[in-house]
Amino acid sequence: MIGAKIGWQGGVVVSTDEAKVVLDPIMSRRAARNTHVFITHAHADHTNGFRSGAKKYATRETIVIYEKLNHRQLNNVFPVKLNQIVKVGNINITPINAGHMLGSAQFLVETPDKTVLYTGDINCVDTLTTEAAQAPECDEVIMEATYGDPFYVFPSRHRIYARIVEWATAQAKKGRSSVFQVYAAGKAQEIVRLFNVYTTLPVVTNPSVSEVNDAHAKFGVKLNYENVSTREGQVSGAAHVFVTTYRDVSSFSGKSTRALATGWALKMSSRGLASFPLSSHADFRQLTQYVRATRAKRIYIYTGYADVFSSYLRKRLGVEAKPLPALAQTELSDF
Repeated sequence: MIGAKIGWQGGVVVSTDEAKVVLDPIMSRRAARNTHVFITHAHADHTNGFRSGAKKYATRETIVIYEKLNHRQLNNVFPVKLNQIVKVGNINITPINAGHMLGSAQFLVETPDKTVLYTGDINCVDTLTTEAAQAPECDEVIMEATYGDPFYVFPSRHRIYARIVEWATAQAKKGRSSVFQVYAAGKAQEIVRLFNVYTTLPVVTNPSVSEVNDAHAKFGVKLNYENVSTREGQVSGAAHVFVTTYRDVSSFSGKSTRALATGWALKMSSRGLASFPLSSHADFRQLTQYVRATRAKRIYIYTGYADVFSSYLRKRLGVEAKPLPALAQTELSDF
């Protein structure tokens, strides 16, 4: 029996003599007969696989959010449930909570000779809308390291929440509304929920955010808000919180102050723009603790601070850590 092949080929690939699994492909290609595409979550940089002709797998939440944001119904896609095995040839794939956003999943891939954990984007602390990612034991980990630099250690979630609420409340006392420009899926709902729980400020969201809010309600995450495109959403006079996307620059109300909520805020110095280090990704400390918890002996790193984090893991944890190798086209057929 030939051992499983692992590497990068337009996506993370795990292949055996019977099947090929492609995780979060960044492009769609002609689908080989034995190819199965698994998608971790509904952010745009991870959903190109939904355009593939192969069989596609994602959580029901991810499918619904994607369809709402893109206004199209997916075909040849199969919903998966967390902690329930999907069998593909001689490969078993188990979706595991990733903590990144509603419906986000890691994939534990069991081949005949090894167990490989693919993280996608993970967040290892509880938030107002998600539970912290799990870190199952495995032989090898393929992980992203968006904040894999020692500089990126975030304050506690509750401390960041308090800073955001204090800032927005201060704006309201001045008669100004707070405008948060964030990702429509995930971060936006956390911001909405934050103001629902800790303030009485009205929350208005742009249409894209509202679509994802509706998806959250479908899965039991209650959010109180008004859609800006409705009559109820046309808040005038009273200070409120407006949650919108990075691209939206047209619907800000008169007296308002803009804010960003992103992990990159630790290094931002924006004049006239408030910024808070609220991230849906694991910071450096979380990533290190995560690797320890998996007890994996080999770590493949890609994206983010891959070189910095790999070097740290080798020196401090004594594990084999290196970039994910590229697979030649001659080794694997198109997906």
